[in-house]
Amino acid sequence: MKEYAPAMTVIAIGIAGFLLYRALGRYSFDEVVSSVAMVPWTRLLMAGGFAAASYACLTGFDALGVRYAGRSLPYRKVALASFTALSIGHNLGFAALSSGAVRYRFHSRWGLAPIEVAQIIVFCGATVLLGLLILGGTALLLHPGSRSRRPGSLEEP
Repeated sequence: MKEYAPAMTVIAIGIAGFLLYRALGRYSFDEVVSSVAMVPWTRLLMAGGFAAASYACLTGFDALGVRYAGRSLPYRKVALASFTALSIGHNLGFAALSSGAVRYRFHSRWGLAPIEVAQIIVFCGATVLLGLLILGGTALLLHPGSRSRRPGSLEEP
């Protein structure tokens, strides 16, 4: 399998490039650059900062999950596995399965048993679910009238 890794990497990059070309093919390079240039740089910086903070929180969930499983790994390893798994998982879809497979690949090489990797995956899923429930509940408490509107409805708030 290792002898096919370079070819599979080239194929994956080629497919990604083709899909990117299809998605952006109807726009010229100048149109893309001018669209990005119209966004205030402060918003771009804030978006980048919030994305970085999100990944920092998610790698923290993984670090806690490793401790929950009764193991100890350096944070840099946990962060690498977490960032890679989440990036691939959320872009491929079926994040619980695809990111779980990536996590398993990393963690099993570092000596964790399959049950320990499963504990990490379930722990991370539970912490994300708990965070979403708290965020949703807080939003409903702060803006109680918003629950009566359906997303995408045309009625005014």
